Amino acid sequence: MEDTKQRRSLKYIRLAAFLASRAPNVVELTMTLQEVEDLVGEPLPANARFPSWWRNDYHRMHSRAWLTAGWEVGEMNGKDGTVVFVRGEAP
Repeated sequence: MEDTKQRRSLKYIRLAAFLASRAPNVVELTMTLQEVEDLVGEPLPANARFPSWWRNDYHRMHSRAWLTAGWEVGEMNGKDGTVVFVRGEAP
């Protein structure tokens, strides 16, 4: 069980690394849910089809991935299955 939990937390590191590796002049990035799934290597949970899953909340494991990489979710469109990441302000 612990191994499964560890794998779940690690999969979002791929998303964080991808976002962190974007050129500094890239301030907005739109991805489809399929692109995010391809990046993390497995399907997102069913509730990822809803904007509430994409809240910028450090208490949520998946949100921490983009937040620690310096990005925030600016918008999630469940109808067309896209999420817009925007570069956060430098600390």
